[in-house]
Amino acid sequence: MRAALPLLLCLTGTVFGSARAEPPAAKKSPPVIGCASLANYRLLMRQVGDAAGAAALVADPKADHLGCGAINPETVTGIGDHVALDGQAYDCLGLRSTGVCQWVAAGALGPAAPRKAEPAKASKEKGRP
Repeated sequence: MRAALPLLLCLTGTVFGSARAEPPAAKKSPPVIGCASLANYRLLMRQVGDAAGAAALVADPKADHLGCGAINPETVTGIGDHVALDGQAYDCLGLRSTGVCQWVAAGALGPAAPRKAEPAKASKEKGRP
């Protein structure tokens, strides 16, 4: 019986090992859609309901994009502004290609990144003796 156990384990490992499925491929997340106007972003999301619907609308050349487009995560330089309205939080992402930030749902590109620290302003008051 002891000699049969390793043979049994080898056979079951071979049989079940070949039947194992490949790990599921990571789901491709829909592109992040951003708008230069927060009002337009909110309107777009109300119209389509979710990020996948917004991506489909932006991909359609005949649709009214409301000035919105897909954002490539590599072009994001940081969060320029943050606001919360009606229980929803939004970030305005700074992009390399433009000086106008793009509004997205907070955390749309992963965990919300900290805002860029503003440089400390020098005091206008002269030193006192």
